[in-house]
Amino acid sequence: MNSWKKFFGTTLFAAALLASALLTACSDDDDAAALTLADLTGSYAGAFDFAPSPSDLNPEPAPEQGVAVELQVENGRVIFPEFPAATLVKALVGEEGAAGLVPMLGTISYEATIGTPTADAAVLTAALDTPVLRLDVGGVLVVLITIESPDELRYTKEGTLTFTLKTTQCQLGEGESAGSPFDLVNELKFTVAKR
Repeated sequence: MNSWKKFFGTTLFAAALLASALLTACSDDDDAAALTLADLTGSYAGAFDFAPSPSDLNPEPAPEQGVAVELQVENGRVIFPEFPAATLVKALVGEEGAAGLVPMLGTISYEATIGTPTADAAVLTAALDTPVLRLDVGGVLVVLITIESPDELRYTKEGTLTFTLKTTQCQLGEGESAGSPFDLVNELKFTVAKR
């Protein structure tokens, strides 16, 4: 009887060790930290694809693929130190019309605010709050472009950031001298990687 007690005691001890190891392995998976906005902080480089829509000023705009872009993410904001405004101007007025306007733009910066994220250990998603883009064309004309983000920003633990910006309206002038807004539908799909 003593040998049966020893056998059951050893078997029970081995089963307890195995169960402890299995529960610990499962617990490690559950404890993997979810991504946060702090994980996005850094400099990014990549490209965007541009899909323009025809307008009265440019009835046949050309789409562009793989346009190089650099941006930063800090303090819950996506920051373009040099927003690709020239691409939007070319789509609006055509290549020939943009030739004289683009040099007058100078460097255009733009920021979008990242909303409250949803995340797990592999992926973070969040809405983007996108303000109106203001282009000052050499102090002669102000162009206001309404921008929205139809899809959520997506960040992976591998450091890839994807999001879409869509222009919806354009207005020439501001304040009392403003013209009536008109439709300007263009889509910019960004895919960038953390450096």
